[in-house]
Amino acid sequence: MFKDPALEELYGRFEDVKKYLGVTEMEKRISEIEKMQESTDFWANPEKAQSLLQELSSLKKQLEEVDEIEKKFAYLAELEPLKDEDPEFLQEFEKEKRLIREEIEDLEIKTVLKSPEDRKNAIMTIHPGAGGTESQDWAEMLLRMYLRFFERKKFKYKIVDLQPGEEAGIKDATILVEGDYAYGLLKAERGVHRLVRISPFDASKRRHTSFASVFV
Repeated sequence: MFKDPALEELYGRFEDVKKYLGVTEMEKRISEIEKMQESTDFWANPEKAQSLLQELSSLKKQLEEVDEIEKKFAYLAELEPLKDEDPEFLQEFEKEKRLIREEIEDLEIKTVLKSPEDRKNAIMTIHPGAGGTESQDWAEMLLRMYLRFFERKKFKYKIVDLQPGEEAGIKDATILVEGDYAYGLLKAERGVHRLVRISPFDASKRRHTSFASVFV
């Protein structure tokens, strides 16, 4: 379909992702839930109804993502013959190719997040380990990194608890993260995170190892 090898490879990956996601099955499931909504006893079990609505929203969002990528491939097919004629077309072609790669990678991750819990919101807690200021500073670095990640993924988040360190960093942070697949994307972050560096707090400039724990 495409002469550009990298784009052709991306298109092949996209077709594979659609198979793994089961687009046809997703469309059937959306129809099923929408029919359930028409039932007079749909809200008889509020917890189950809410869970079904979350599933419906998630499925629709994924189908929208697939549709958007298909539109971008169509646009790139139009751009490809023109990219060698004008530097602006080439720049636009490369930009769109980069964006479509990121979107496909995001969908690929979702193909392995099959648990119903993966689609849910998440609560993340960050605790510095032993080491005083060093570990507290590392914990704050992790917090800033995660907040940037949430913003990039367009997740809503709220810092519900934050205890500053005495000299620098933080003693504790708890963040409520809301968004599609927030838990699934964050659960792998659970555990102890380590940083080895020349300490900015040590006048002798010695190497220090700092630890911080992340719970999701």
